[in-house]
Amino acid sequence: MTTPPTRALLRAALATLALSTVTLGGAPAAFAAPGDNGDVKVHRENTPDTNQANEPQVGCIFKFSAFNFVGVPLLNWNIVAQPSRPGDPSFGNGSITLDATGNGFTGPISGVPSGMYKVEWTWGTMNGAPKSKVFRVHCPDGPNGNGGNGNGGNGNGGNGGGHGHGRPPHGPVGAGGGGSAQLAAEDSSAFGVGTAVAAGLAGTAGLVLIRRSRRRANGAA
Repeated sequence: MTTPPTRALLRAALATLALSTVTLGGAPAAFAAPGDNGDVKVHRENTPDTNQANEPQVGCIFKFSAFNFVGVPLLNWNIVAQPSRPGDPSFGNGSITLDATGNGFTGPISGVPSGMYKVEWTWGTMNGAPKSKVFRVHCPDGPNGNGGNGNGGNGNGGNGGGHGHGRPPHGPVGAGGGGSAQLAAEDSSAFGVGTAVAAGLAGTAGLVLIRRSRRRANGAA
């Protein structure tokens, strides 16, 4: 049986690699359920509601803004101490009514003692655990000279409410997460698998070419 020339083998290897790249690159994107692309931003008292910057350091009065929860009519939020323990009380909770673009805002929230907290948010059709974001309240004397009760205000499309217990958070500062961290991790993982497969195909083709070239140089069939 005649051995294929080296150039023909190279063409076959390149064609295989190109086909694998097109197959991996052309895979459909993961379907995003309503609300999965949304995020909640922590804002200081005087920050415009439409500002999409997050401010993890706030004073005695702060608020939340929700963005890009397309297809979701209502968002629920809850403030807990960070790090939290089972049975810990809420330091404030409420809901945000979202418009057609998936945006909405709370009114001013006050009465939360100084410390580190986590705002968690959920919506009716979401899957999995609540999404969350960590922020710090710096209010040494409390809004009225003491810890008081956590109260959410009525804002543009938002209804706040809740009852803080005047107890500062306990323990060391914990790690927090943003709204789309898990999706980012999954995207990175999928990309890594695709790259590994393509690299494996290229390596196999290269090894075949090297072996063929050596056998021809030694006069082998």
